[in-house]
Amino acid sequence: MELDIDVEKTLDKTRNFLEKDLRKLASLADRDVTSLSSPQLSFSVSHGSAKKSDDILIDHWSADTALIAVHAAAHHIPDLDHEREIFILCYFKYYSDKDLVNRFTISRSSLHRRKNHALLEFARRLDVQKSNLDHNCDWLESLIVKQSDK
Repeated sequence: MELDIDVEKTLDKTRNFLEKDLRKLASLADRDVTSLSSPQLSFSVSHGSAKKSDDILIDHWSADTALIAVHAAAHHIPDLDHEREIFILCYFKYYSDKDLVNRFTISRSSLHRRKNHALLEFARRLDVQKSNLDHNCDWLESLIVKQSDK
């Protein structure tokens, strides 16, 4: 990880994105966050709103491309010490810390360390994915907070 990253602020910003903004994006894309846990992301479009159809399609497309980048970033987290699996179970399938501690037979402090490492990896990888021309979602704000951004 880069030395100029404010780790605590990056962790807070990443958690906030995953716990709040991700649900909004998923809703706009007519998806459930749990669908991001699958190694393959499937597409389905359904719209039932009074909004203009062009606006609905733009919102849906933007949210869908963002979710594709989120999915790619999450599934590219290295799975050392089950960090990718812990990340996916925690943030996409909503497993509790207790469930994860029991599943992986690890201490709460070990789980906390692995989750934090996975969060930092996710933030770094999302920056790479969102600037990927295939994803076309460079409008997403970076989750990485630099030391100079304090």
